[in-house]
Amino acid sequence: MYCSSKHTTHMIFTYSLCHAVIDLVHWRDPKKSGVVFGVSLLLLLSLAAFSVISVVSYLLLALLCVTISFRIYKSVIQAVQKSNDGHPFKALMEKDVTVPPETFRKHVDVCLTHVNHVLKQMSRLFLVEDLVDSLKVRTTDILLFSVPPIYEKNKVRVISFSCKSCIVCFKKAFIVEVQIRDYITITSIIIINIAASSN
Repeated sequence: MYCSSKHTTHMIFTYSLCHAVIDLVHWRDPKKSGVVFGVSLLLLLSLAAFSVISVVSYLLLALLCVTISFRIYKSVIQAVQKSNDGHPFKALMEKDVTVPPETFRKHVDVCLTHVNHVLKQMSRLFLVEDLVDSLKVRTTDILLFSVPPIYEKNKVRVISFSCKSCIVCFKKAFIVEVQIRDYITITSIIIINIAASSN
């Protein structure tokens, strides 16, 4: 019974999460979608220009500057108005952010299962338990490490060939589309003639 209710809760959470993502992608709330995609674009541009460590440290520094400025502003307002509202982040500080031991153990057990599976597969492949599987891994390694340099050397040829192929495909698609339209017109004329002759 407990497992079933837990599964139902997980399904409801997944459904609500998918619904929220769909709402963001379809811009049902433009303010929320604009903020999310603006921040995502800014983060991607930052990661393209700087290292991950630099981006994370700058984000944390900006967050710290904002929180310190807000705290000083609230303290000045309280001193001027002679009010005693307390700490501005008191509600957030009172929230429980600790991880329960059961949840931690459950996630560690899941991670441990995946790590053990990966280690077992790696030992099986690199110690050549099955020759075919090991050769597949070796071939994949060769492709992964040899295709990018080959592409870099022949980038201009690959791009020009791709452009020519796209143009040829578009021309053929246009010709086929014209033929399909002609056949549809002929078929509709035949159906109209049959319907008129039957009346």
